[in-house]
Order: sequence, then C-alpha cells, then structure tokens
Amino acid sequence: MSKRPSQSEDDLSVLTVRVPRALVTDIDQERNSRLIKVPRNTWILEAVVEKLNRDRMSNQNGLALGIDHGQK
Repeated sequence: MSKRPSQSEDDLSVLTVRVPRALVTDIDQERNSRLIKVPRNTWILEAVVEKLNRDRMSNQNGLALGIDHGQK
C-alpha cells in the first residue's frame, strides 16, 4: 500500500472550534461504529468535505438557499 505524501505545515491551517459536548459524544459514537476506526479530526474533515460537496452540487443545480455564508 503506498503512502500519501504528508502535507507540509504551510499547507495546513490550525483552527480552534468550540463544540458542544453532546455533539462530540454523537461524533464519537459514529466514529466508533465504523469497522475501521478513524481519528476524530479525520471524521470532522470528512464531514466538512461532504458538506462542501453537497452545497456545491446544490449551487450547481440551482438549489441554493440564498445564504451568503459571510461572503460578499
């Protein structure tokens, strides 16, 4: 199995996110139900990518809700 080259520190942004404990518990339950366990950070990144892809598809299909997400 080939390894993916690691990202350089310049390619990463470090974020601090405040998450309600109940949501962290839900995330951990989902992670632990997987056949192959993934770190919490990986699970959250997968969820973000999934959401971005879903929003992009909605925008392409004319289903955007008109929310500006702080962008002007």
